Amino acid sequence: MFLTTAKSASGQENEEALRLSAEWNIRFEPRKKRSFQKWLRETKESIYVVGNDLDKLYHPDYSQAFLFHPSMAWIRFQRLQQGGFDPMIEVMQLHSGMTCLDTTMGLASDSILASAAVGEKGKVTAVESHQYIAHLVRKGLNHWEEDDESFNKAMRRIDVRKGEHLDLLKKLNDNSYNIVYFDPMFDHAIQDSVHLAPLRQFAMYQPLEKEAIEEAIRVAENRVVVKSTYLDSLLESFGFMYYYRKGASFSYAVFEKGERI
Repeated sequence: MFLTTAKSASGQENEEALRLSAEWNIRFEPRKKRSFQKWLRETKESIYVVGNDLDKLYHPDYSQAFLFHPSMAWIRFQRLQQGGFDPMIEVMQLHSGMTCLDTTMGLASDSILASAAVGEKGKVTAVESHQYIAHLVRKGLNHWEEDDESFNKAMRRIDVRKGEHLDLLKKLNDNSYNIVYFDPMFDHAIQDSVHLAPLRQFAMYQPLEKEAIEEAIRVAENRVVVKSTYLDSLLESFGFMYYYRKGASFSYAVFEKGERI
């Protein structure tokens, strides 16, 4: 892996690339108008490209770059604005002023919807274990523009944390967030989404661990929600209930704490 910039990089982009090179302990290579595809074939290394508003991440085994895009979040947001239904928001019972911890950020689609639902008085924290993806998505959330200011503000409000979700959960106090959310199906999403497909080479696939569930139940004040195709034995052992969605490719397992709000 090495860093470079876009062809017509500004001084600010070069400075950012050099800073990241030192922070991530990977080398910086001047672009010199080289073709990325040729460069990938020659080096057989991944390339992180620092841009002005959006960064890109190339893998030598994949022709397309991974870059931030709100993907289905924009479509889901528009559906909600038109009075429609979003199953994740409903099963979380999210509303203005609530707090949500998304432990598996990925491209942040679910985090964006959650941020829009909780509004300016709420809080959404999104955790990503891959440092390159965390930086790329954080930058995208801060710069991407859609034709709706409330959607743009929802993206900007997300607090992106780089690290393992279990490590973060262990540091949090009891009942720190209203909702703790897991999407261990992120690998399936990568297979299905044109925007996520280039991420396949970089994503870290980790099964949901018992300790993470235990910590999530401690940290959540209201609910722990897990995106799942079925209620597996681990979740069942903790008392999760499965909210089956007929005809859908996935549903949600929910652990309820205390009274509903």
